Amino acid sequence: LSILSIVGMGGLGKTTLAQHVFNDPKMEDQFSIQAWVCVSDELDVFKVTRTILEAITKSTDDSRDLEMVQGRLKDKLSGKRFLLVLDDIWNENRENWEAVQTPLKYGAQGSRILVTTRSKKVASIMRSNKVHHLNQLQEDHCWQVFGKHAFQDDNSLLNPELKEIGIKIVEKCKGLPLALKTIGSLLHTKSSVSEWGSVLTSKIWDLPKEDSEIIPALLLSYNHLPSHLKRCFAYCSLFPKDYKFDKEHLILLWMAENFLHCLNQSQSPEEVGEQYFDDLLSRSFFQQSSRFPTCFVMHDLLNDLAKYVCGD
Repeated sequence: LSILSIVGMGGLGKTTLAQHVFNDPKMEDQFSIQAWVCVSDELDVFKVTRTILEAITKSTDDSRDLEMVQGRLKDKLSGKRFLLVLDDIWNENRENWEAVQTPLKYGAQGSRILVTTRSKKVASIMRSNKVHHLNQLQEDHCWQVFGKHAFQDDNSLLNPELKEIGIKIVEKCKGLPLALKTIGSLLHTKSSVSEWGSVLTSKIWDLPKEDSEIIPALLLSYNHLPSHLKRCFAYCSLFPKDYKFDKEHLILLWMAENFLHCLNQSQSPEEVGEQYFDDLLSRSFFQQSSRFPTCFVMHDLLNDLAKYVCGD
């Protein structure tokens, strides 16, 4: 099997890079079968194999045991060239991976598996032919990502004092695109030098070691949310990682929890919910799914943040 692994820390854009490859029109000419599977925390061989089969057939599979699902997958792939993306892999058990790969070996010569993971060990265990290490963004690229969200690309109106503070805030994001995007979206809602200064001097940048999984820029952005949006965001900790959710459905769930408060008599709860949702989307807490245009997703690290702010 030809396996390419993209390795890098959380929030660097591994999934985004894999999506650019997967969605490239040239891939359709190269591969007769394309499938994308989010693996995340656990690795149940039967479940992952069935998910791969369902991603290929685009239908639900009723296989009851591993042998049956592997047989069906083998039949679908035999003699065909495929591109399979396995996104966000954590499991470091070699035997499990060998079991998952068994039916994949029947694909035609030139088939490719593209893996995203935070762990170099995972890339090694999967016997990757090539490992692409994703590094933090360089200084000028950091400013571009930050500026795109903080000023909506209009740098011409930038106050020199804001720029000076902005450069220092960008340094604190340590080259992570997700941090730059989220903190930039936050600062877009603040126009005064004092507000920017208070973000720069916040103690949250120096989070203790035990909270190191939470990126300070994300927690800061959460802390600056109005209380009604904090509630709605924290509620999303109920979603599993990589969950694709529907806007209207989420608004109805918020409504059921009585989170939507109509200050204006002429507004319906649905309209208030839509406003709340769009606010969280514009602040980069949600993002549109690149593969399912009508659905939305939360980045894994924002899912971690939602669980963190909810506590026990």
